Amino acid sequence: MDEVGFATLDDTGIQLLFRFVAAAYERRALGVASHWPFEQWGRFLPEHVTAASLLDRLLHHASVVVTEGESFRMREAKTRTRGSTT
Repeated sequence: MDEVGFATLDDTGIQLLFRFVAAAYERRALGVASHWPFEQWGRFLPEHVTAASLLDRLLHHASVVVTEGESFRMREAKTRTRGSTT
C-alpha cells in the first residue's frame, strides 16, 4: 500500500482498510508506505479504536524502515529538469 495517509478516510474507508489488513494478518506480507509517523495516524484515521487495532496488526511482526530526507521521486524529477534543454 502506497501513500497511506494521503487523504483522510471516512468510516467506510477505515473499515475497508482494517478488513484488508486483518485479512492479511499472519497470512500475507504487506508493504506499507506513508509519510506519517505511526503516532500521527490519528490525523487520517478518524476512528481511533480501529486505528489502534489496525496498527497493532500492522506492527506485530513488522520490520519498520524509517527514511529521512528528500523523496526519491523529487530527486529524480530535479535530475530530469537539470538534464533537459529549454
